[in-house]
Amino acid sequence: MPLYDRSKLNDLLREINGSSPFPALLLFGERSLCQQAAEQISAALCVQGGTVHAIDGDSEDHSTTLAKLRSFSLLGGRQVFRVNGSRLFLSKNVAESIWKKAVKAWEEGNQDKAAKQLRAMLAAAGLDSADDPGSLSNEQWKKCFGFAKPAGNLNWTASLLEQMEVAKSGLSPGDAGELLLAALESGLPKNNTLLLLAEEVDKRKKLYKAFSAKFAVLDLSVDTGSSSQAKKEQEAVLREQIDKVLKDLGKTLDKGVMEQLLERVGFHPSAAMMETEKLALSVGNAPRITLDDLNRMVGRTREEAVFELTEAVGNLNLDKALLIAGRLQENGIHGLAVLATLRNFTRSLLLFRALQEQEQYRYRPGIAPNVFQEQCLPLLKANPRWQSELSGHPFAVYMKFKTASAFSLPQLRKWLQLLLAADRRLKGSPVLADTVVQHLLLSMMIR
Repeated sequence: MPLYDRSKLNDLLREINGSSPFPALLLFGERSLCQQAAEQISAALCVQGGTVHAIDGDSEDHSTTLAKLRSFSLLGGRQVFRVNGSRLFLSKNVAESIWKKAVKAWEEGNQDKAAKQLRAMLAAAGLDSADDPGSLSNEQWKKCFGFAKPAGNLNWTASLLEQMEVAKSGLSPGDAGELLLAALESGLPKNNTLLLLAEEVDKRKKLYKAFSAKFAVLDLSVDTGSSSQAKKEQEAVLREQIDKVLKDLGKTLDKGVMEQLLERVGFHPSAAMMETEKLALSVGNAPRITLDDLNRMVGRTREEAVFELTEAVGNLNLDKALLIAGRLQENGIHGLAVLATLRNFTRSLLLFRALQEQEQYRYRPGIAPNVFQEQCLPLLKANPRWQSELSGHPFAVYMKFKTASAFSLPQLRKWLQLLLAADRRLKGSPVLADTVVQHLLLSMMIR
């Protein structure tokens, strides 16, 4: 059987409509793209009638799924068993990729998603879904997951898993994969079809090779890197999603609106579709969506943009800082508010840089996150004067110190002088606010 990519989805749908359906299909890659494709495939499979049974792969009992697949249904039409987030194709070879997703979700405050990724990583390593990965030694971690244990305090993994309900399954993913392959090779009831969705797969696994050779595999993965080729691929996916929504709702975009929408949404296909639909509905009967419509409905939140601005300044990324500062002002944030953000950020850097100069806190450049938390942070927090500044997750505090270490005290004091001069210009001169802000950023970041 051929392997399909997202450009060949229509070919796969035609094959499903034109011949006997596949007994099993695997869709893997970007989550929202898999879900969209699964909807289309399910509709094609059930065009003559049928039922789609949704199964959560995070809590799936593999024995029950296998029993249903082998059984003849009393319901009429095709029976599609759709497993969302299947773990059958995981192995420790993809554990590092899953771990990065778990950390990202945790840092964004999405505990449910972080817990699901953690349990997927445990399943990939053949561990119980209630095991705490953070308690493993460096050697155990490397053996289980195939990559070095990250530095820093990982106590959050235990607390996160304790808060989430853990499902128990009678079969491990490895055993379930072997039994599933045996069931598929021996033949399922004619009207039963298995549809598996997965974000990560190990293509070296026997089950994956069997699916690619005997059944159907649809690759919907997208390079999420930062290279020019990856960015080009991401943009192509987003444009395709947005164009589809616009076509369905009979709308078009004014020149330049697409680029602005892509910049504001970022690579989140489902968010791009929802924001486009929101835009299309907001203009009523108007056939075109203008930049004013976009600014009214899809402006960045101040919190998101402010965080991105300070991050760009901390990284001395002048181009990005100028772009974000401009976006803030376009969205109605006054230049004085932008200055206030930069002033608070600079004062924070100045504080953390000054604390690094005091030997009693034991900070040194290049210190590991776990050492910082165990040795430096208790000493820092012993001074009640800095309680609010040192609040938050220990790793976030560590990153603030790390950012501050890239600047000298004279440089940060100079930034405060530049901020004061910019403040006076905004309050007492006819110069446009965006010009003042641009001049400030140039003065701060060009050495």
